[in-house]
Amino acid sequence: MILWTIQPVEVYRNLLETGTFACDPRKVPHKNDDHFTRAYAWISQQLRRRVGPPPARVTLPIWAWYRSANFQHRRPDLRTHRYYPDQVCIEFEIAEEAVLLSDYENWHLVLNNAYFGAARTEAAARREWKWYDQLSPAQQQQAKRASWRRVFDVDAFENEWFRSGMIVQACFWQLHREQVRRVWHQQPGHRVELIAGAAPLQIPQSVHP
Repeated sequence: MILWTIQPVEVYRNLLETGTFACDPRKVPHKNDDHFTRAYAWISQQLRRRVGPPPARVTLPIWAWYRSANFQHRRPDLRTHRYYPDQVCIEFEIAEEAVLLSDYENWHLVLNNAYFGAARTEAAARREWKWYDQLSPAQQQQAKRASWRRVFDVDAFENEWFRSGMIVQACFWQLHREQVRRVWHQQPGHRVELIAGAAPLQIPQSVHP
């Protein structure tokens, strides 16, 4: 399986030097946001259950892209996916059984601690919400957490009421240097540059204008 992860350039440098990369909980974006903390804990639990336990001293997954836009399995465009001032997009190959795919758009229901309904039409959604509103608070909480498992349905689907599979994200525990295929580097004020591909992997030098 081919995936792409966007990381600070320091991550790529460390990957070349040490041979492996895993998420550092101290550097997780929004680590002080309760919504993100709860959602990350849930997805980590699901990754353990569906893929297996993490390597020693690894607690949180790495995030990557499987489909970056328009139901297409392709590299994300760094002109619109700007997460860090000096960043790289790492293309790598990983075993399918080591990855947990989820729908990016519907993942926001997990982030917002909301119920993820199964309805695919407006009429069905009204019936479902009527059922959900009649549940006790404890039952609602149970139904809500169970509903989040629908984010793992990444089959392409779209109608006037619901969409899934257009943008698909991926979680996995660890990236190894030998899995890397190509790397693009984006610095402030510079064009995106392919720095690793057919030639041996290179350590990028940051040059600021």
